[in-house]
Amino acid sequence: MDILGKVNKVPGGIMVVPMIITALINTFIPAVLKIGGPTTAAFSGAGAMATIGMLLFVAGSQTKYSDLGAVCARGGLLVVVRLAVAFTGAWLTLKFFGIGGICGASALAITISLASCNPGVYAGLMQSYGDNVDKAAMGVLNLIAVPATPLVILGIADGTGFDYMSAVASLVPFVLGMVLANSDEKIRKLFSTATPVVLFFLGCCLGASINLRALSQAGAANIVLIGLIVCVFLPIMITADKLILRRPGYAAVAATCLGGLSVVAPRIIGERLPQYQPYVESATAQMAVTLVFCIFVFPYITKFVVGKFGSGVVTDKTN
Repeated sequence: MDILGKVNKVPGGIMVVPMIITALINTFIPAVLKIGGPTTAAFSGAGAMATIGMLLFVAGSQTKYSDLGAVCARGGLLVVVRLAVAFTGAWLTLKFFGIGGICGASALAITISLASCNPGVYAGLMQSYGDNVDKAAMGVLNLIAVPATPLVILGIADGTGFDYMSAVASLVPFVLGMVLANSDEKIRKLFSTATPVVLFFLGCCLGASINLRALSQAGAANIVLIGLIVCVFLPIMITADKLILRRPGYAAVAATCLGGLSVVAPRIIGERLPQYQPYVESATAQMAVTLVFCIFVFPYITKFVVGKFGSGVVTDKTN
């Protein structure tokens, strides 16, 4: 029975398929994932940050010092463009529509949709389509994959600022893996095949935080949010990747996918910025629906872009 072969036919399948399975379990029989012990630690949201840390370490172990410039250039551009679009979107929403936003999509929901990235999905897709530099760029993207990013973007000067420790915490596993592997080539070789294993468990952990019933709550607000991401944000990211970095654009698509922490971001921001509290509940539901859409659709958009413009495996010889 060729299970792995069938899984690999799905874009980013080594992570997406386990994610779908645990999402189904969490939707219909969530108690199965909450029995405690190793089961809960390995196959529920409780293990998400641990597996992300492992993935960052493995990505660092495959990064040579000579690749750092390219890693910062690729990952840095995607981060800068993402933040610029998010700032612009938040400013335009507040200026022309106010805090309530448009069609039920509040400024809170719009800002989180544009600012929250998904390093896990990015890593899964780069495992299928990217080169080593693309994979290592996850370490840069992870710097903004925190609720502090939309909090800062909303521009409320209440002394919160940027959570520098979140950035440091994201960099430590990556840097540790890079330093060890560059000090001993055997360490690089040891972890060279570890990425698919970690991605499998990361998919399980991320899927266990998704409730597919959220799809039934989709409305006009989600059409606005998904439209902004797919019809406005995504073309900007692809254009920047192709024109500035001269890349095929697949990494830009993967980096545009909404992050899992977007679901908890409204509550965190509402606690820090009381003026957004009335919109926390609706924004949380909207993020859940948009997240489910992005996680299932973006792998296929990435596959389409790869088919049209090529992948890192093809273009790596020219970089």
